Amino acid sequence: MPKYGLAFGMATNSSSSTSDIIISSSSSSHQMETSHLPITAHKLNGQNYLQWSQSILMFIRGKEKDDYITGASAAPETTASTYKKWIAENNMVMSWLVNSMTADIGENFLSFDTAKEIWDTAKELSQTRKTHLKSSRLKASSTICVKGTLR
Repeated sequence: MPKYGLAFGMATNSSSSTSDIIISSSSSSHQMETSHLPITAHKLNGQNYLQWSQSILMFIRGKEKDDYITGASAAPETTASTYKKWIAENNMVMSWLVNSMTADIGENFLSFDTAKEIWDTAKELSQTRKTHLKSSRLKASSTICVKGTLR
């Protein structure tokens, strides 16, 4: 079977290269070999939640694992036959999330138990930051207005 590599947006015949995406014609889309690709070019850095969340969501949906961040795939009982598989897949999604963050942000999420907890907390922190920034801007604007009227 022919293998193709994707280099700089163009398909090229490739024998082996660490920077290529290797796609076998028999592979399904969610089983593509993508170990050479970053999860997203947008690492969560505290200022780019919207870009990061949309990029990582596309990646996770492409792997058909979005149930782990929405909560649709809740942990089964520890005695259930599916428990080990759930733990493995949840931890995989958790690693995708943490590894798509800057180190100083990602380390704060290492003790979380579920991908959903990480996803929800990242969103909550982003919203808290936005609210704080808006509040700071309003305070700065009102101070400027008050100072301007005192002249």
